[in-house]
Amino acid sequence: MATRSALVDAYHARLPATERQALEQIRAAVHAAVRKGEECLSYGMPAVKLDGTPLVGWRAAAEHGAFHPLSGSTVETCKEALTGYDTSKGTIRFPFDAVLPAKLVKLLVVTRIGEIRQEGKKAMKPEKKVPAKAQGKGTAARTPPLKKKAVVKRKSVVKTAAAKGASRKQGVAKGSQRPTTRADA
Repeated sequence: MATRSALVDAYHARLPATERQALEQIRAAVHAAVRKGEECLSYGMPAVKLDGTPLVGWRAAAEHGAFHPLSGSTVETCKEALTGYDTSKGTIRFPFDAVLPAKLVKLLVVTRIGEIRQEGKKAMKPEKKVPAKAQGKGTAARTPPLKKKAVVKRKSVVKTAAAKGASRKQGVAKGSQRPTTRADA
């Protein structure tokens, strides 16, 4: 059974009696399905985390209750079991007088746990190694070769003081700012 939270108790306590009763039924069904989870508030609603990952959440909306598997694929995976319920990518809505059955909540929770475990396995898989033949020498086989740049050798031109002055005058004549040098300062 998941550990209970005073924050979730406070969330439920502020609700009207019919809404509170419906959400307590959802809470009990989630606790029955999750042994080592812990309650918390996630995204502003009561939720249960499993190993630090948000698992499922539930809340009261203006006209209905909502159950959130906190995954878009859980609703898609369980769509046959959810016929008759108003669903979207990550939400199952239900009227307060017709709460989700405990078996359906358990199916959603177990499906979500399976997704989390699959994600964990994918994250734990080692990267594929490149065969030794494809590796070649160093990292050359893994990275594209660099293009060789053409090297242009230029003759250095020595400007005389008169030539420097002439180029400055041309720059001023064209309307650009006159470059400042230490000699001008």
